[in-house]
Amino acid sequence: MPPGGLTRSQSVLLTALHVLLLTALGSALYNFGIIRYLPSAATLDRWDVYWYEQIAREGYSYSTTSTSNVAFFPLFPYFWRLSGLDRLGIGLVNAGLFLAAFTWLTHQLQVPARLRLLLASTPSLLFMLVPYTEALFFVFATLLVLGLRQQRLGWWFLGLLGCGLTRSASTMFTPALLFMVLLWAAQPGQARTALRWGAVGLLALGLSVGVVATVQWQQVGEPFAFALAQRFWGHFLQMPVFPLTDPSGINVLWLDALALWLGVAAVGVCCGLAWRWLQQVRGGAVAAALPPEVVFALGYCVSVFLFILLYQAGSVWNIGRYIFTTPFFVVLVAYLSSRPAWPWRRYLLLAAASMLLWQAFGAYTLDFDTYTTAQALWYFGLVTAYLLAYLAWRQLRWQAEVTMLLYVFNMVMLFHLLEGFLQFYVVQ
Repeated sequence: MPPGGLTRSQSVLLTALHVLLLTALGSALYNFGIIRYLPSAATLDRWDVYWYEQIAREGYSYSTTSTSNVAFFPLFPYFWRLSGLDRLGIGLVNAGLFLAAFTWLTHQLQVPARLRLLLASTPSLLFMLVPYTEALFFVFATLLVLGLRQQRLGWWFLGLLGCGLTRSASTMFTPALLFMVLLWAAQPGQARTALRWGAVGLLALGLSVGVVATVQWQQVGEPFAFALAQRFWGHFLQMPVFPLTDPSGINVLWLDALALWLGVAAVGVCCGLAWRWLQQVRGGAVAAALPPEVVFALGYCVSVFLFILLYQAGSVWNIGRYIFTTPFFVVLVAYLSSRPAWPWRRYLLLAAASMLLWQAFGAYTLDFDTYTTAQALWYFGLVTAYLLAYLAWRQLRWQAEVTMLLYVFNMVMLFHLLEGFLQFYVVQ
């Protein structure tokens, strides 16, 4: 049986079908006036596109008094420069790169066809259609994930190096890598292998940091320009402030809230794994091991969660983008879908815990975006229902209907958020 029950050609056809449906829906929404903006060279001149295009055209510049483009890594803007394309052209290339990597990843992870469509319609994937780093990061992160899964050390090295040249991946990856190596080395006969992979990974991340520092040093005369520029972008160590806020507004809050939920869940799972490791070190039975790529994905989500809480002063801005547009989200969903189904009472407990978590946004007892308490309960109740539908889709009686409803809803929201991005009113 081929991965996911689909052959390679069937996987490609499924992706092509998704693109066809996405194009048809977008055309219909535009022709009926439901959305008024589509990507073009003019409308894509938004948000961070300005900084990437500036690097592509002029190289790096550095300011000691204000924001500057040294806060961005070089691989994507240099790739853009090499392509010679305009904003729309590089956006289409990004979309193609993402679709190719997504098809390869979901085929190798044996993701069921319906779940592939749901994952491909994730609203946060609007960033794959614009001149941002998400698509290139997804490609290299897919390479490192499949390198781990298929034990290809070269893929692992190239994936980490590429990610590190595309974004400040070392910040998020190093804790995840060390945690993965710690658990991997505890398995019988795996210590040497785990240490070798850990050393190669740290070498790749260190090399990427060195390359970026050298490039910026040569152009602006400051090797630590990236780190020094962060304070002007509001990224510095600070205590979180509650209730949490989201500058993106109510349109994006539900996605960032779900990513926050995933971060909390990842923290809980990693704490459980660390506790089992400690018991094993103390002479207990050998704990069952999770696949390395799953442990790494969990560690990445924890790193993102802690970064958001400790460096953004109570804002969850961009947490959904950092998690849902990566292969690590796909890895976790695919792994969870391969496990035995949960008893229904677990979903009830999960729903209650989720509704409690939303109070971190001041949802019920504090002012919440001009909503009344009843309106906030309804809003977050819908968010919780969406979450439960994703987790329980295999067990639902009307599985096909629920999957199609979620799929269409996701695509409509993707176009809605993309239009917001193009109109400059939905904060990234």
